[in-house]
Amino acid sequence: MILVKKNVFEDLKVVDVVELLARLWLGYILITNSRIGVTVPLESLGMGQEMLGIFKSLWKTNFLMHSAKLVELLGGISLVLNFKVPLALLAIVPVVFNIYGIHIFLFGNPFGKGLIMFGICLFLVYRHRQLYLPILKN
Repeated sequence: MILVKKNVFEDLKVVDVVELLARLWLGYILITNSRIGVTVPLESLGMGQEMLGIFKSLWKTNFLMHSAKLVELLGGISLVLNFKVPLALLAIVPVVFNIYGIHIFLFGNPFGKGLIMFGICLFLVYRHRQLYLPILKN
């Protein structure tokens, strides 16, 4: 019997590689952003006083930012590890949508990292659309 070494990436299509890279990049961004306000002080981000006040108020609720950061962290880990990605997307899409909204309305930048993150989320949801279609049919 002859053992043949098989190339792991042989069966991958270009769209599969794009999905892999997009999933890893979004997971990395979510994991690193989950530290903001926890281990990275808000004052060090260089945002305006109005914005700083809004974020401090959200942290003072002891729920809103805590739960958003937890979703970012767990969703990012799930994307990086390719673990329950469709379920993770259900949790992180609303968070990323809010991040994009903050980039538009508070930073005044509709074409920045928030748009890219939201676009990647939409792409990943589209790639897993077969799992979501039965939910939408009811």
